[in-house]
Amino acid sequence: MKLTAFLIGAFIGAPTRFVVDQFFRSYMKFPLGILIANVSGSFLLGLVLDVQTNLAYGLMGFCGALTTWSALALDLFNELDSKQLKTFAVNLMSNYIFGVSAALLGIWVAG
Repeated sequence: MKLTAFLIGAFIGAPTRFVVDQFFRSYMKFPLGILIANVSGSFLLGLVLDVQTNLAYGLMGFCGALTTWSALALDLFNELDSKQLKTFAVNLMSNYIFGVSAALLGIWVAG
């Protein structure tokens, strides 16, 4: 049952990321949608990290599909390719700093 919950969560997480990303990209060049997805998913994953329920596994699947290395990497590559170095640096650092901080906050809140 935990695998099924995980797969259902992932099935919901990936389209959620896509919708959030597309919404923000329609308003700005900076990939804020990916940042929001990565930070919120990191926080939520921190909350359920030590929980062994079906709901927790569903949320883990959701977070795994919501957060994304590939979209971040593509955005970073495109920023470097178009010589948007400031945007590249802000994007890279904000994803790492806010993502890790959000995960730690989630662990702290759950603890």
